[in-house]
Amino acid sequence: MSPVLAQQSHTALCGGQSALAYPAPLQPAIFFLRRQAHCATGLTSFAARRTSTCAGPPSSGLVVEIFPSIPREADVTTTTVVDPASGDASNGESHSAHTQTSPEISATQPGGLESAQQDRRKLWFAAVKPPMYSVGFVPVLVAAACVFFEFGVLPWGRVMGFVLAAILVIAWLNLSNDAFDAHTGVDASKPESVVNLLGGGPKNRRAVLLLAKSLLVAGVALLAHLISSAPGGDLRPVGLLAFSIACGYIYQGPPFRLSYKGLGEPLCFFAFGPSALTAFYLALRPDDGAAAMAAAGSGFTAALVAGVPPAVWACSIVVGLTTTVILFCSHFHQIAGDTAAGKRSPLVRLGTERGRKVLRAAAVATQAAALVATAAGALPWAAAPATLLAAPAARAMVAFADEHHLVPERVAPLKRFAVSWHMQYGLCLCLGLAAARLLAGHP
Repeated sequence: MSPVLAQQSHTALCGGQSALAYPAPLQPAIFFLRRQAHCATGLTSFAARRTSTCAGPPSSGLVVEIFPSIPREADVTTTTVVDPASGDASNGESHSAHTQTSPEISATQPGGLESAQQDRRKLWFAAVKPPMYSVGFVPVLVAAACVFFEFGVLPWGRVMGFVLAAILVIAWLNLSNDAFDAHTGVDASKPESVVNLLGGGPKNRRAVLLLAKSLLVAGVALLAHLISSAPGGDLRPVGLLAFSIACGYIYQGPPFRLSYKGLGEPLCFFAFGPSALTAFYLALRPDDGAAAMAAAGSGFTAALVAGVPPAVWACSIVVGLTTTVILFCSHFHQIAGDTAAGKRSPLVRLGTERGRKVLRAAAVATQAAALVATAAGALPWAAAPATLLAAPAARAMVAFADEHHLVPERVAPLKRFAVSWHMQYGLCLCLGLAAARLLAGHP
């Protein structure tokens, strides 16, 4: 091709004058060359896009919009885990790598908005803690089972009233603790905090605290009504439940904050075990407990325990232990935050290696406590084998702690295992007491 023809072909192909402007003999060749150039341009563009895609999505979200099915590469991070007890550091690579995706890219991916909404709902579920309300109603149900075992009656209406009142008080406890933790900053990086979910700040903290106080007032009013209408006018439940509520406040409330000194577990044991369960039993029993208290003498201890059978004390101990284990398990994944805030929880003091051994010992001791109480005659013979039905839940809890105690993100669900064991143990105890009454042939 001559230089003149080459220049004209190039001009025609690159958007210059139309091929029809050339002499008729050259027009077919110009059309053919233009078609080949368009094909080459299309193939070159397609190859460029495929090359950039296969090499990995760039930082811009444009490729994600064009090819939404191509995910970004996950950032696999190596986490250094330090046990406070031993000071040894170990490197652990998470198999479930976290994908760090910018909000823009998440919004452009299919289902990104729905996924974000689901994650927020999960955070709210974790913040409200519905399973944790079992620590309020399990003592009521076990106390009702003790009443049925002793007297053969079960006042369902009053039982449900105490369950509702206990749930209201536990809601106050959870929300007020959340507000108090927001004030100290120990939950600054906790996404499932109610205050943080509302946006944080003093205003939201005060709003959460006001809601908590309203729930406490409602719960106390219902408790007062149920106790005042109980037969016999026994006032011991008032003092016992007031003690339980006071333990709940000084656990986290200013100026006490005893949980920061590592005293949360003893407070939890007495508040939910010997104090609350005994109070519910005295408020649910059908006879005149005040008369038994007066007949016991003038001593405080004698008056306090008058009319309370050994089965109630045995049940209060094991229920207090299972409730305390829930609190103990909640510290495993919070060691770094507790240490930074100056909170000397048991796991900060012990470390996870010794902490998991303490957890195993507590689970074994609690499961064995029902057997010991049965052998001592405090519990009926049907109670011990019934509580053994909860042993698999205890084993699962301990095994989970043994496997994941070094990685905070993995051991975080340990509290759920503890709640499951707590509920199963309490309900099995109720079944054992009810079975003992029915099998004994009492009217």
